[in-house]
Formats: sequence, C-alpha cells, structure tokens
Amino acid sequence: MSILDMKAGPPDYWSEVCNFFLPLKYLITNDRFDALVQNIDLHYLINAVFWIFVALSCGFYGFQRVFQFFLKSSNVKYFKRKQFARLIWNIAFNSACCLFLHFYNEFMILPHLMKNQGRYSLFHSSDNLIFYRSHQYEKFQFYSIFIITFYLHGAMLDFKEADFLEAASKGLYLVALVAIDVYRYENYFVGLNLTLGLYSILAECLSLVALQNSNRNRLIYQIFMGMRIAAWVQVFINQLPFNYFIPTLFAKNFKLTLNVAIWLWYGLSIWNSPVLQYFYHQIYHTTPSDCSGEGSAAKCILLKDTSEYRHYKTLKRAYIEVKLAHEKATSNPLPVTESASAKTYQAIKCVMMLKRKLKRIREGRGAEPEDDTEELSGDS
Repeated sequence: MSILDMKAGPPDYWSEVCNFFLPLKYLITNDRFDALVQNIDLHYLINAVFWIFVALSCGFYGFQRVFQFFLKSSNVKYFKRKQFARLIWNIAFNSACCLFLHFYNEFMILPHLMKNQGRYSLFHSSDNLIFYRSHQYEKFQFYSIFIITFYLHGAMLDFKEADFLEAASKGLYLVALVAIDVYRYENYFVGLNLTLGLYSILAECLSLVALQNSNRNRLIYQIFMGMRIAAWVQVFINQLPFNYFIPTLFAKNFKLTLNVAIWLWYGLSIWNSPVLQYFYHQIYHTTPSDCSGEGSAAKCILLKDTSEYRHYKTLKRAYIEVKLAHEKATSNPLPVTESASAKTYQAIKCVMMLKRKLKRIREGRGAEPEDDTEELSGDS
C-alpha cells in the first residue's frame, strides 16, 4: 500500500481490534475446515452431542472443584461457592460464543446476504433476511451443536438444583434451536443466540457482583435490579418479538414445530421474568426466610435460591431454635420439676443432633469447622 492510499484522520481502533482476531477468520473461512465437516451425518451428530455433553460435564465439575478450592481462602461463604463458580462458567462460555458468532456473522453470513439481498422474501409485509438458509450446512451444524449441548447441560444442572421452571425454559429453547438447525435458518440462529448471549452475560455479571455485596448495600441491589429489568424489557419486549417471533409466525413458509417451540419458550420466559418475580416476591415472600433475598426484592431477583442456600437456612433456623431452647433452659435457677428436666434433655438432644449434622456437612463439603460456627453465630 502506497502513501497515497492511506486515510487521513485518527486511526480506526475497531479495525485494529478486528485484526487481532484474524486467526479466527482464517479458521472460519479455511477450506480445510470445510473438508473436515463435509461428511457429517446423523450418527455423527448423536455421537458428537454425547461426547460434547460428557466433556462439558467433566470440565464443569473440575472447574467447580478447583474454583471452590481457591474460594476457601476467601470470605465467600460455602453455600455461595457453587453459584459463584457456575456464574463464572456461564459468563466465560457466553463470551466465547458471542465472540465467535459475531465474527462468523461478519465473515460468512453478511457477504452472502449482501450478494443475495432481495431473494429471501418470506415475510408477507417485507423482505426479511432472518430466514436465510445456510449454503454451508455442515459448517453450520458443526458450531451449532456446541451451543445446543451447552443449553442441554445447563438444563440438567437446573433440574439437579430443583429449579424446574428454568430447566423447562432451557428445554423449550433447546427444542427451538434444534428446529432452527433442521430448517437451516443460519442467520436466525446466529442473531437469536447473539442477542440472548449478550443479555445472559449482563444478567450473570450483575448476579456475580451482587453475590459479593453485603446486605447493607440496599441501594446497589436496587440499581442492579433496575438494570436487569431494563435489559430484560429491551431484549424480550422490544427486540425478540418484532425481529424474530412475529416474522416467524407470519412467514410464507410456516413452520409449525418452530412456532410452537419458540412461542412456548417465550411464554415461559415471560412467566419467569424479573418483572413478575418482583410481584411474586411482594405477594408470597412475606418473611425474610421465604427466599434468598432475606426480605429484599432486588436481592431475590438477582440471586438464585440454590439447594445449598436452602440447606444453610434450615441449619441456621435449627441453630437459633437450639440456642433459644438452651438459653430458656439455663435461665431457670432451680430446674427441679419434671418439665424443666425434660426441656433440658430436649435441648441437649438438639445440640447433639446439630453437631452430628455439622460434622456430616463438613465431611461432605470440606467446610472448615471454624467457618461454619462463625457464620451461624454471626448471622444469628
């Protein structure tokens, strides 16, 4: 390039950032990659889903154990460590996924759309390019199967945590992604996952920061809740229905499976929205022990009610009851009656049961004895 071809003005920083990811462009557009994925069949896809699921499960388990080991030396309580590790895991995968989908859209999809613009008139009222059918179906399946398996793994984790509503939502979204994959709507798949991936990154970053804040910072929780609700309204009310769902419903080539799956998932997403969660909290969570928010609607929306937290709340309630029973039994200077003796015996029995339960928790989770005692006595 000669000096006459150089542009005047400040440097284009976005071009510099794109040049940093040129190896990714080479990987996406390389002919060897096309030759690698051209022989994909149904048997290959089933095996790929299985082995990717096994790899994700093993990777997540190892990542969680290592992360919990390093969190032992921090001030993060033991019932928050699994949630902390999963948030980091989801943020890392969604970030890598969004980065790949963005450059795949730039290098592979947009050139074809610009070349064939006007040929995909599948929406009655206007030309809509979300129904662009992939001409490189093998390459589309190669990366879509990773995203589909990730949501399958997430649904299994939510089901294990007894979060059945979130597991059902991921299951319906999984069916919708499979339908999009079968119909080869590559631009639909990339745009939908890119939008939801960016929203998931923002929501989980807010939950991650809220997980480390103390209960005294009520204003910070409220600000984070406002950001979460605003992001949800922007994505699920302003973007997804008008850009994807309504065009899918009125497309010339009506796809029943895709419409049923996508609209059922959208309805479940509305039901599980932070707006309805706020009203649900105000109506049903009347005491601080009813949810993970401890009386705060913002904290209830931002933090999930995990099984570890429910176990911790049960243990804390049992500790307070034993402590009150012990104080009541020792407050009487002359416990000579049978009722006083029975109460003392019951208090001692509860203390022994609590000690055995704490011992089982320490052996199962690896929590330190000093930490458990300090957390229970500090919270009470």
